[in-house]
Amino acid sequence: MPNATSPDTTRYHAFDALRGAMMLLGIVIHSGVAYCTIPDTWWLKDITTSRGMDLFLLFLHTFRLPAFFVMSGFFAALLLSRRGWQGFLENRAARLGLPFLLGSLVMFPFLKISSVYCHFLTRDPQPWQRTLAWIAQGRLEKSIEPMHLWFLETLMLVCLAAAWLGPRLTRLLSRPWFLQLMRPAAGIPCLSLITFATYLPMSHGFLDTPQDFAPHFRVVLAYAVYFAFGWGLYCHRSALHRISQTPLSSLLVAAVLMVPTSVAIIGQMSDLSTRHWPAFLATAAGSALIAWLVIFALIAWFLRRFSQPSPWARYLSDSAYWLYLFHPPVLVALQIPMFGLDWPVAVKFLLGILLATPILLGSYDLLVRDTWIGVILNGRRYPRGLAAAEPAASTPSTAALPADA
Repeated sequence: MPNATSPDTTRYHAFDALRGAMMLLGIVIHSGVAYCTIPDTWWLKDITTSRGMDLFLLFLHTFRLPAFFVMSGFFAALLLSRRGWQGFLENRAARLGLPFLLGSLVMFPFLKISSVYCHFLTRDPQPWQRTLAWIAQGRLEKSIEPMHLWFLETLMLVCLAAAWLGPRLTRLLSRPWFLQLMRPAAGIPCLSLITFATYLPMSHGFLDTPQDFAPHFRVVLAYAVYFAFGWGLYCHRSALHRISQTPLSSLLVAAVLMVPTSVAIIGQMSDLSTRHWPAFLATAAGSALIAWLVIFALIAWFLRRFSQPSPWARYLSDSAYWLYLFHPPVLVALQIPMFGLDWPVAVKFLLGILLATPILLGSYDLLVRDTWIGVILNGRRYPRGLAAAEPAASTPSTAALPADA
């Protein structure tokens, strides 16, 4: 087993890239939710929607944040090995708590006002006047919500639970039994069964999205399973070759399973007045299995392709936090001019991504990377530009690490 007494100074390039990719997928999801048929999923709902967009977004939703929480658990254990429990909690407070507070204060007024404006745009000949009247009634401050930043609150609660459990968590997950979970043939079905159990308290059998600041412990528990698995991966980081053997055909299996799972989800959404147990259980089982199939395949693929240092991958990994935190105002500002235009859904969806991404990357390089904001988000200031993205000395590849004795 790895030596737990000396700090780990390895740079895990593959997992850096995977964590960043899952955050960047948030831009893809939020560029599409304005055009899906599922209600109450974004700040505005275009008059042109698509069932195909439903299927695509539901598939991304099943694995994106679960995969991110697996990586969060891995890097949380790494952080603990470097800084101890006090340093771990101080770092989490700074890197999660401050962005949560500052992001809520900066973004919510713009997003909520934009949402109200789009609501009146199709219902009133004077949408701006109605929006200003809504603000004048004092309803803005009464409607505050965590927005897309709810995941930071959830992650903070999971980290607090990990801190409370202390060394017991590491001892439990360091035992040899965990190695069996790292083999796809055993890990995917076992972990899917555990996740299935955590999805049963959800509203529709798949991961709920909190709409307020109150702790939603069913959501915390579900994501804690993914976080704990990532923590265990760090405890057995020299055995990552077990997961790297996952066949990429698992992605195809997951995509096929998404069709009946989506049918079950949409069937539930069509009648919210009662619980449709067959569809609910099919949703929970399908969502859990899809999540772990994709997570294992993604880990395998990133270990194979991104274990060596790359300037552009490192830069995107560094920028991903900023891009995810502040993409909603940019997307909404781009979606409002397209609101109601008789364009294909695919065109609006792709335009949102293609226009928002360079704006966000430019703002990261100009306003964040070498500033105090970069210290909060990235842990330190980095010189601007791609050439400076890669540190002078690279670290061993995760894929090249030896197996456990």
